[in-house]
Amino acid sequence: MPSDKTDLTTVAFLLLRDFSMMSVVSGVEPLRAANRLSGKTSYEWRFYSDDGEPISASNGMIVNVAGSINDIAEATANIDFLFVCAGIDPNPPNRSRLHSALRQCARAPMVLGSLSSGTFILARAGLLEGYRCTVHWEFQPAFDEEFPELESSPGLYVIDRDRWTGSGGVAGTDMMLYLIERDHGPKLSRAVANWFQIDRIRNAAIHQRSGQLDRMETLPTPLQKAIELMMANVETPLRMEEVAEMSGLRLRRMERMFKSNLNTSPAHFHRGIRLEKARELLLHTNLSTLEIGVLTGFSSSSHFAMAYQKHYGMRPTDARRPPGSAAPARARA
Repeated sequence: MPSDKTDLTTVAFLLLRDFSMMSVVSGVEPLRAANRLSGKTSYEWRFYSDDGEPISASNGMIVNVAGSINDIAEATANIDFLFVCAGIDPNPPNRSRLHSALRQCARAPMVLGSLSSGTFILARAGLLEGYRCTVHWEFQPAFDEEFPELESSPGLYVIDRDRWTGSGGVAGTDMMLYLIERDHGPKLSRAVANWFQIDRIRNAAIHQRSGQLDRMETLPTPLQKAIELMMANVETPLRMEEVAEMSGLRLRRMERMFKSNLNTSPAHFHRGIRLEKARELLLHTNLSTLEIGVLTGFSSSSHFAMAYQKHYGMRPTDARRPPGSAAPARARA
């Protein structure tokens, strides 16, 4: 594993079908800026695909590549980092061949990592056993369901020895800024951040925010505690009186705080958290609607279906649309 080195660091990105372009660009651009601002080539990067052919991102852009996954496996001595980059559907073809090649890479002295749903690929190849990891919040319920034995984190990125996993989106920039600081010091890392007009470098301790929690850090501490309790008790929801007591609040006080800060009731907010998890399980697992209803705390499949349709404007079965069809309706207030 590279450490405190000042010579060339080579980063390979394995791009899988319909990969997230944002995740990849967020990983590459800090490296390019580090070279430019330092006046020397400290980093180089290469793109690869499963079969060595140009590959399309989820936004339709085509990327030319340096070779195939087999070329990576044969050139491990010249690669310091390998990041697996996937998209909305982390189920590429030729999975057994891909897993075999990744296992071969894991035997070399390189860091294996992922961006966004690429974490699924590493996990399915058996390369995250005994490691902490992260994945985009939208995939978290599906990942935890498929890999209950793995220690997944809500962090923006997780660095555990020679496994670097990123949650996707712009979190790749934060992870690469960490790499730049580790290799070349905080001055260059801050210069790169400033180059991209980033006013705060986020570290690995920062958690992702799901759709329900985009304002979490601005909320009063007791309200944050209440929401954390709701998130931790999705399958067996707590009574609101219990949430209030465990948050150090009276029920009426908690209700007023939810109304003034989030314009909703505690019960409605908690139901939204449960339904958001249900939606993610519907989109990213093959669990039945009955199983998903149970996992999100609903007493019956009919109760779950009614609540889901009221919240999202569609039945749970309609959420499992074929790729390329219309996006789900926005949640109703």
